[in-house]
Amino acid sequence: MNLNTLCHRAMVLAVLTLFSLGAQAVTLNFSASIVQGTCTLSLDKSVLPLGEVPQASLRSGVLTNLQPFTLRAENCVGVTGNAQQPGIALLGAGATQDGKWLFRSSDSTAGGAGVMVVQGATSPSYAATEVKSGDFFPLAAVGQAPTDQALPFFAGVSCGGSAGCATARPGAVTANLMFVFAYR
Repeated sequence: MNLNTLCHRAMVLAVLTLFSLGAQAVTLNFSASIVQGTCTLSLDKSVLPLGEVPQASLRSGVLTNLQPFTLRAENCVGVTGNAQQPGIALLGAGATQDGKWLFRSSDSTAGGAGVMVVQGATSPSYAATEVKSGDFFPLAAVGQAPTDQALPFFAGVSCGGSAGCATARPGAVTANLMFVFAYR
């Protein structure tokens, strides 16, 4: 072994000894979440009691025990510049009955009845266009930030038309709606 090789090995051994005696290592981990903008959503009621509905008042083409509620979209941040339209998607279990969407949870025990929801500020009739699961309510144009808004709704009990009302029977009607800030 020549002198250069011996000196090289001695230096490597000295450096390894130096690192193993007092050197410490620490790790810095990074994380980030990339999110789309959002708005704060709130309802003026968390439960909307529609009261007791006499079975005899469940008639074809009638919307009973109407109650208003309001959805607010406020404090929208980070939504400008997006290539999609900001809005609110409405989701909830139910089915079309005699041409009208009625919200109804699977744990409902009443026959033939559900909850019809209409978006608007005035008390609607059964003929009004109802809200369906999957409907989207735009809050601003594509790429624009929404301003604070209040969206008024009405909900009432219905059995739909003659076929649905023929199956009406006493029991509990429950329905759940979820409002989700979304882009489309």
